[in-house]
Amino acid sequence: MNTQAITDFIIQNKKPLLLGTALVVVVIFFLGSSILSLVHNKLELHKLAKQSVLLDKEHAELTATMELLEKEDATYLEKIARTQYNMVGPNEVEFRFQPDK
Repeated sequence: MNTQAITDFIIQNKKPLLLGTALVVVVIFFLGSSILSLVHNKLELHKLAKQSVLLDKEHAELTATMELLEKEDATYLEKIARTQYNMVGPNEVEFRFQPDK
């Protein structure tokens, strides 16, 4: 089609084209925010899914720790006493060194 034919088509169908354009603008106006909200919700869902995986992993680790504490595992309790509470066994001497700067 040449430009004259396009111009003639637009002039002959002015009302339907204006109504169609107005309809598209109204739809975009009302659905635009919904689409943005949908995208935002998808991103939030993805972020929360990652956070859920991390929390599940942390929960499993804490459950395992709790089970070791409930069993009163001597090896585990000794490790906790030495690392967290700086305790030493009988007849042991603790040496502390300053880290190199």
